[in-house]
Amino acid sequence: MKIEVLSEFSYLIRFPGDKNSLPEPTKLGIAAQLIRDAFDKNWVEVVPVFADLLVTLSARCFNDGADPESIISGCLEKLDRQDEVLAEPRLIKVPVCYDEEFAEDLPEIALKGGISVEEAVRLHSEQTYKVYAMGFCAGYAYMGDLPDLLRQPRRSSPRTKIPAGSLAVADFMTCVYPLVMPGGWHILGRCPVPFFTPNDQENPTLLRAGDQVRFFPIDKDEFY
Repeated sequence: MKIEVLSEFSYLIRFPGDKNSLPEPTKLGIAAQLIRDAFDKNWVEVVPVFADLLVTLSARCFNDGADPESIISGCLEKLDRQDEVLAEPRLIKVPVCYDEEFAEDLPEIALKGGISVEEAVRLHSEQTYKVYAMGFCAGYAYMGDLPDLLRQPRRSSPRTKIPAGSLAVADFMTCVYPLVMPGGWHILGRCPVPFFTPNDQENPTLLRAGDQVRFFPIDKDEFY
């Protein structure tokens, strides 16, 4: 692990890993919690992003001659001694309707993978996904890893308006659009549960980095 100083109050912690070998989100989650515990929670923000942690501190963290970088280094040393089994990730089960009304790209994804639509649905819904990062917009979770037969690059022509709740795939990732927005991922279905609830100040997003997610198929009657 490497600590990079981004600014007077920001640090980037780089974990070993790349697109083909990302660190376990659970490990990033443990590191994030250790750092939050080491500082006053009101004066530190820790954001897990794939293989990195972004740490932003308030000027209050530098009072009394404290060296935040040394404190962060101490947290990472403690991480090496942690038993990751102690931090069991949440498993969130999410309903999704793969009906053709909501899955305009599903036939093409199945065709390119050399499989049937039914097999594509089975592959997508039997996988357990890791939430590697939250970003792009509120409630947007980057989840992986997608089964090989469902992997396709992003669309060459993004859509200008995708309905909220749309389940999509691109490359090795899957996501659910939490809001109506433009997007270039392939649409495979739609989820009836909200991924972003702005009125819930305690838990405005359904998912958080480090979670595990399983999708289970429902029919149109259950969706509506």
